[in-house]
Amino acid sequence: MANPLITGVSGLSAHQKMIEVIGNNIANMNSTAFKSSRVFFSDIYYETVSSGTPIQVGTGSKVATISVDTTNGNLETTGRKFDFAIDGEGYFVVDSEVGPLYTRSGVLSVDQEGFLVDSSTGFRVQRYGTVGEPDGANPSFQVPGSSNIAVPIGAAIPGNSTSLATLRGNLPSTTRAATQQTLTTSNRLLAGGVSATGTTLLNSLDFNTSPYNAGDTIDISGVDADGTVISGSLAVDGTTTVNDLIAMLNSLYSGATAALNIDGELTLTANETGTSSLNVALSDNPANVGGSDFAGNPMTTTTLGRAGELIRGGIEVFDARGDGHLVGLAFEMQPDGTWNMTASLDSAEGDLLIGDVNGISFNSDGSYAGIAGGGSAILSIRFAGQTDPQLIDLAFGDTGSLSGLRSIGGEPSLSAEQDGFASGTLASVNISGNGVITGLGTNGRQIPLAQIAIASFRNPSGLENVGNGMARATLASGDVEIGTGESGGRGSIRSGQLEQSNVDLAAEFTRLIIAQRGFSANARSISVADEMLQELTQLLR
Repeated sequence: MANPLITGVSGLSAHQKMIEVIGNNIANMNSTAFKSSRVFFSDIYYETVSSGTPIQVGTGSKVATISVDTTNGNLETTGRKFDFAIDGEGYFVVDSEVGPLYTRSGVLSVDQEGFLVDSSTGFRVQRYGTVGEPDGANPSFQVPGSSNIAVPIGAAIPGNSTSLATLRGNLPSTTRAATQQTLTTSNRLLAGGVSATGTTLLNSLDFNTSPYNAGDTIDISGVDADGTVISGSLAVDGTTTVNDLIAMLNSLYSGATAALNIDGELTLTANETGTSSLNVALSDNPANVGGSDFAGNPMTTTTLGRAGELIRGGIEVFDARGDGHLVGLAFEMQPDGTWNMTASLDSAEGDLLIGDVNGISFNSDGSYAGIAGGGSAILSIRFAGQTDPQLIDLAFGDTGSLSGLRSIGGEPSLSAEQDGFASGTLASVNISGNGVITGLGTNGRQIPLAQIAIASFRNPSGLENVGNGMARATLASGDVEIGTGESGGRGSIRSGQLEQSNVDLAAEFTRLIIAQRGFSANARSISVADEMLQELTQLLR
């Protein structure tokens, strides 16, 4: 008669465990990323009453297994920067005093030492790979050999000097070009009714009144293009040619070029475009024995020098300290259709040692053709407080391409990009789905800080829960596989969200009623067995 009591007690014990599990589920219905469990029973051993066709009497029930439901809970948006949820099957990895632990709870924070930790335990979250370690391109905040994640909010981000500036935009082909001031003799220089050439003797010119002799001179006076007063004389005789006169003019006028055009007109052209003070007068010395009447054939302005329409822009560049400086850029079309660029810099910020690029040319379709003569485009600036000049390469685009500078119809436009940046501090972070933590600097820089490690298991139900939302690997769970989010089926990391518990409260209440009924029924079977024992005891008296 003891067996009915033992059988009932086993049922009570099994249903008690069931109630405990259900109670734990209900208690953790609001625990972040909690996974509910479910109890499964099985019978125990049997007493065989007779063989042949077996007649067996069971001896009760037991808890066969408690299975963890690893399905994901709903994601709740919190808006908190360091709240993370995994939309998938992975687990965060933390380093504890007993070794690595795994959790679905992403309530994280930055501790007083600047490390990313689990908020409830202080265990440091682990990273994967080499993101954030020294790479020669970005500031590094992670220590090689350590898997802890440093998030040093407020840390300094050093600036970087500009070495390359890329220009894009349109320099319209319809832009008014600059012109040079040109002086031309009012009458043609003729010899025998034919246009003179450089080798024509001055004595052969048609308007020569009498031949030059040794000791005669031609007086030259005027003003150079930059306003310098010119005065000189050319000694002439019977062998003096037009080329001799041209050479004398060129030696006196450094800002202009003398020449003889195909029509036999003597010209003097300013070397630079824009307005100039160019002026010249040729006259025979009164003491001459003979000579041409140059005074009656004055040189007058036939082309007025003027500046072209400027296409202006600017670019902020950075010195070695990370300080920014605005460099102005002005493009001017030249008479031959090419463009010249002139840079400018406030003198208080430094000295612009090289700032001009001449001969920027374009193909007939408006695409960039290059720089005349194969020249280079470079700025050389010695910024205030620095000893060595800083060189900045200018990229105008690929030859034959319209993606950089171009010259087509339409409105002018000019934009520039450069590879330098100012110094700043780490102000905030963003987290991508694959777990890369990107630092956001006050200088606009985005720096990869680290990549969060995500673990996966063949049988996550086999993990051993150790409290605080943590679990450890077991033989049942299988070996851990460490990787990153959005790979290997580990899921994607959602920043600003938390995973809710997957407890189904309605189902738990239903199971609770079932467990209560089972407990009561087993208690009743014990009570009946007890009454039977009492009856048996009375029969023996």
